[in-house]
Amino acid sequence: MEELRETSKIIHPEVSSVTREQIIDTEKKDRIGLPYYSKYEYTCLLATRAQQLAEGARPFVSIESMKTDDPQFIWNLAKKEILEQKLPFLIHRRFPNGKSEYWSTKELYIIW
Repeated sequence: MEELRETSKIIHPEVSSVTREQIIDTEKKDRIGLPYYSKYEYTCLLATRAQQLAEGARPFVSIESMKTDDPQFIWNLAKKEILEQKLPFLIHRRFPNGKSEYWSTKELYIIW
């Protein structure tokens, strides 16, 4: 596994492995960012989750009240999962001063 991580670093210089301890350490420090999605983070998360759902991933929310024959069903389902904060993803925010933070999607809100 360690060899795979080393070869992935060679492929792209920004690829680096992150351990659970690093994430826990950054969560203990005072955070710089606000607990809101940027439009880029939201769009990237929405597209990623919609792709996963289109490929057969199980939804994390109930689909009983949704129209499954709607052409926008996958997008609406992904939006609902984000709004209800049900996704188990981490957002990695890098700042110009070299610091970075990890935010759980369960901590972030949409403000627009």
